[in-house]
Amino acid sequence: MKITQELFARIIGSLLLIFSIAFISIPYLIGGHPGEPGAMATSSPAN
Repeated sequence: MKITQELFARIIGSLLLIFSIAFISIPYLIGGHPGEPGAMATSSPAN
């Protein structure tokens, strides 16, 4: 039982770290949070 709890804690900790990094890095790369009016306008090519 202790091994299962330790494994579960490590999985949750790893997922929390991955989600935190993604939450910070993705808006940084696209220049804003998804859904903001100016976020996608800067990445689209001009016609």
